[in-house]
Amino acid sequence: PVERPRGANFLLRPRFRGEVQFREVAFRYPGRELSALNGVSCSIRAGDRVGVIGRVGSGKSTLAKLLVGLYQPQAGGILLDGTESRQIDPADLRRNIGYLPQTVILFSGTVRENLVLGAPHAGDEAILRAARLAGLDEHIGRNPQGYDLTVGERGEALSGGQRQLVALARALLLDPPILLLDEPAQAMDHSSEERLKQRLANELAF
Repeated sequence: PVERPRGANFLLRPRFRGEVQFREVAFRYPGRELSALNGVSCSIRAGDRVGVIGRVGSGKSTLAKLLVGLYQPQAGGILLDGTESRQIDPADLRRNIGYLPQTVILFSGTVRENLVLGAPHAGDEAILRAARLAGLDEHIGRNPQGYDLTVGERGEALSGGQRQLVALARALLLDPPILLLDEPAQAMDHSSEERLKQRLANELAF
């Protein structure tokens, strides 16, 4: 199945500023009786850094999935730079939003192939920058195969922390104006988390 229904005319938005608005958003997962979100409204300005905290199951990951377009709200709307997200070409959403999900899934292939999955024409400079920001280069640089290292089905040849770094580098690859990180340091030790925060603070104006 494709994300562009036949006859749909999407708006082309090659580059976002990064303004986000949730307007009375409600969402319930298929087959569930209770809503994951109900009447959520908020505004995020371009350049803002926002942390969402809450109990397990309170809808934090759902917010990210709705924003990146993996699901659509049953009520309300999500605006990106003032445009309803459902009007925007899905390819533009993917290009402008870097997303690190809570559950990382890699595909059988090499580290490089997993990094450029959504951007097959990305050059070596962009790959190396993303890997350095994520901290992936510290691990790949020690391996003779480097970015041609085979990760195995679902990334089984890598540790949990290494899989997370590959997914983080993938989210950073296109230098997106909107970056969604869902528990980005859950598989890292404290020192690795602190180094990651410092790199992002230095280079992404965090």
